[in-house]
Amino acid sequence: MKKISFLFIAMIGFISFTIAQEKGENEKEVGYKGFHQLSFKLSHSIIGEGVVNGTNKSISAPSLGFDYNYWVQNKWAVGLQTDMITESFKIEDNGGALIERSTPVAVVPVISFKPINHSMFIVGLGKEYAKEGDFTLTRVGYEYSFELPKKYELSFGITYDHKWEAYEIWTFGIIVSKLFK
Repeated sequence: MKKISFLFIAMIGFISFTIAQEKGENEKEVGYKGFHQLSFKLSHSIIGEGVVNGTNKSISAPSLGFDYNYWVQNKWAVGLQTDMITESFKIEDNGGALIERSTPVAVVPVISFKPINHSMFIVGLGKEYAKEGDFTLTRVGYEYSFELPKKYELSFGITYDHKWEAYEIWTFGIIVSKLFK
């Protein structure tokens, strides 16, 4: 719980800092209102509560994701993020029980905020599904993006998922997005 509180306070502080920044002469206003955004994510997930050969150990596993956002305002979007860890793994949950997770898929409705060009903050509440059982999760994230020609974007992102009563995952990835009306 201390980790979540620290992360939340740090993100609020960073949001306040970025909003206070002035735009340079060459920087244009973010204007995505009415746009749809489809994204493909290639990432790596770090599972801190992993178990390998009976020993507690952090696990690193490849993951893929597909995201959709609709920009309801120039700086605010609502969307759906889906991620799949492409390997099976074992974790020790908060109660000390050993649980296997077979290629879990997370589905998370999110709200995104882009206070300035290039920076986007994400928060959401969703579920992780696997044949062994489902977990409710809370997600916070940050993406730094670069605009490409023809309404494409290239982003680098980090997300933190807290699976309630289970485990936590940090995911680092590269994201390619297409914006369209």
